[in-house]
Amino acid sequence: MKMKKINVLLASLLTAGTIAGCGDNTARESADGGKAPVMLAQIGTAAGSSANSAAICILQAENYSNAFDTTAGNTGNQYRTDNVDIEATSDAGGGFDVGWTANGEWLAHNNVTFPTSGAYTIAYRVAAPSAGGVISADLNGGTIPLGNTSVPATGGWQNWTTVQRTINVNAGTYNLGTFVSNAGFNLNWISIAGASCGTTPPPDGWTLAWADEFNGTSLDNSKWNIEVNGDGGGNNELQYYTARPENIRVTGGELVIEARKEAYMGKQYTSGRITTQNKVSWQYGRIEARMKIPTGKGTWPAFWMLGNSISSAGWPASGEIDIMEHINSEALTHGTIHWSDQNNNYANYGGPSGNLDFSQYHVYAVEWDASAIRWYVDGNKFHEVNIAGGINGTSEFHAPFFLLFNLAVGGNWPGSPDGSTAFPNKMQVDYVRVYRK
Repeated sequence: MKMKKINVLLASLLTAGTIAGCGDNTARESADGGKAPVMLAQIGTAAGSSANSAAICILQAENYSNAFDTTAGNTGNQYRTDNVDIEATSDAGGGFDVGWTANGEWLAHNNVTFPTSGAYTIAYRVAAPSAGGVISADLNGGTIPLGNTSVPATGGWQNWTTVQRTINVNAGTYNLGTFVSNAGFNLNWISIAGASCGTTPPPDGWTLAWADEFNGTSLDNSKWNIEVNGDGGGNNELQYYTARPENIRVTGGELVIEARKEAYMGKQYTSGRITTQNKVSWQYGRIEARMKIPTGKGTWPAFWMLGNSISSAGWPASGEIDIMEHINSEALTHGTIHWSDQNNNYANYGGPSGNLDFSQYHVYAVEWDASAIRWYVDGNKFHEVNIAGGINGTSEFHAPFFLLFNLAVGGNWPGSPDGSTAFPNKMQVDYVRVYRK
């Protein structure tokens, strides 16, 4: 905002016999309507969250923690680079599915929480041109079998249907295994009504260094500052930032920053902005937050970082890393750096994400080291900048930075709200985490 190790889960073991190959890998998806894929994440609504509905864990098949494919060398398509077949789906919502399944293949999704003991409904979104086979579910490496679900013929690889059944599970957090037999189907997602999803583990080599899970009843002032001003953020924004609970609060396991249309201190809008300035900062690391953001003309939510030198060197010499910015009703977010180059001129370099469904939560992250800064949404890298050796005057990015969250209203980039913009609107942050190597 311009100043403006993986838990390996063996779902089952095959008995003696020949394991079938992965089938016909010819391009059978060419008639799927050509819908542009939308990057979807593992999502879930915890009981008691701001969504007034029963918890449901939805695990996108392609967001597995670990997997096994019987045919070495299969391509992960554009979503992943391992051997499991990933392809764009024409199912509602877009995204990807795991395709070309064969006997003996399995997926593992870690950290699924069942809050109470009892019955849960597990469902699978599947497609198969002919009799599809059987999905076996289990927990914790096959130690707790959950039984089988038959996959029917749906008439095509992209003709989707949902099959479900009841499972009984004792309260706890488990790793879920999905084992394929009598195969020949595509799998889009798995849902478990009443359960909640954990988080995808960070890439190998990262260790959690700092986090705020927002599980309390108020903002932790040992970690955060609340800014109070009507300065417009240097971008001619229209809001007044307050410390009122109407604008900033922690509730239901989330940080909520709410923009409101109201006359206040000479402004017509109020909102919130928080920082970790002078409390905690980092030089390099993986910085991520899971959040749901608002859309609408004049909305400008941001998750970003500023160099500690902002108070002495000023901006842009301090450097700025925008992890996530979104304006208006665009279908994408932006990742950008701002700095003062080798000639002391303002410079910036940014790139857009792929299309996103903003009715859902997404994980926005950067991985930052001495060589580069890389941007991710839901594990998908969409932008990278070379900062090795301070190239192009990027020496600012080899010093500590602090975190910021804010929801601006209007300003030079998005323009002002109009009659179509719904107020109040909210930026909802499930967690923020910093990993180091």
